[in-house]
Amino acid sequence: MNKKLGLVMTGGGARAAYQVGVVRAIYELTNRKHNLFEVITGNSAGAINSTYLAANAENWDVATHNLTALWGRVKPENVFDLRTRTISELGLKWMSGTLLGGLTPKGSTANHLLDTAPLRKLAQREINFEDIIKNLKQGHLYGVSLSTTNYNSGSNVVFYQGHEKINDWSRSDRFSLRCDIKIDHLMASAAIPFFFPPVQIGQSFFGDGCIRQTTPLSPAIHLGADKIIGIGVRYPRPHEQVKHMALSPFQNPTIGQIAGVMLNAIFMDALEADVERMRRINELIAEGAHKELKSIPILMIKPSRDLGKMSADHVKELPQMLRYLLKGIGVAGNEGTDLLSYLAFDSSYTKPLVELGYDDTMKMKNEIVRFIDDV
Repeated sequence: MNKKLGLVMTGGGARAAYQVGVVRAIYELTNRKHNLFEVITGNSAGAINSTYLAANAENWDVATHNLTALWGRVKPENVFDLRTRTISELGLKWMSGTLLGGLTPKGSTANHLLDTAPLRKLAQREINFEDIIKNLKQGHLYGVSLSTTNYNSGSNVVFYQGHEKINDWSRSDRFSLRCDIKIDHLMASAAIPFFFPPVQIGQSFFGDGCIRQTTPLSPAIHLGADKIIGIGVRYPRPHEQVKHMALSPFQNPTIGQIAGVMLNAIFMDALEADVERMRRINELIAEGAHKELKSIPILMIKPSRDLGKMSADHVKELPQMLRYLLKGIGVAGNEGTDLLSYLAFDSSYTKPLVELGYDDTMKMKNEIVRFIDDV
């Protein structure tokens, strides 16, 4: 029986460039142009990478090469509308809603700080969503999914497209919906709360999939993955370093620093916790417990450097209007770098992340080759 290899890519805004370097390196290590990953799942910015790869899964050499090039030339204006008029209008709507509350007329307030119309245009230009259907029919792909959060129910909704043998699934806080994945699903999954606008799908509004995705490995398992490679975007600090930082003197945090910690919790904690849980389940199965369950091997790839700190060197490369906006919420110097790393969609930052992902993966060559060759 052919074992299906799954790829799980979670959120992280501009940090998702790291994932591209990882996948390109995996291709070069295996040289499998076809059926490298048959199950692809994504949350948030990872949904951009997931959708692109799913639409180009007929040739992983071309797919990873072109996606690497795309992240290597991205600029903030490709993602945000940074015209002074747009920023000013959103800022005034935000302030009027905050200061005047219920006195403001309906529709005159804002629920986001940045207009991502350019990102929508970029994704529509670079991704042929119809090719996902073609790759499924030709057997280059078995299943793909994007996770979102519904702002009415607060539940995690996984939109998926895949083989007819895949069945819908649901739990108390999440459920799946089979559909043809389109631009709205991608934009909803990538809509960072407070910064990016919610996206309407049908009669309801959706936002970033990481907000309520507590089990990011789950969609890949339900889509039929027999093995999973997960790509994290958090640098694993030693316990003693974390403890030292927590107990050291520190000034009153800015809004930018608080937002950075909040986004870290949304985007990065769930994958690591789910991987630990999966490995423990695999151990119990190997020991003879839960014989009704199937062991699903998991390989985790993480950055060898702090991606947040790496962003501090690239603030000066960002457009003046974006720097002004970020400075207003406390992102300056070495403060608020975690938040900056989510919004620094500039090649001066994303290109080094792609290179780091590539190098980190190449250093795991033997482990990765063994893991994949056993599929």
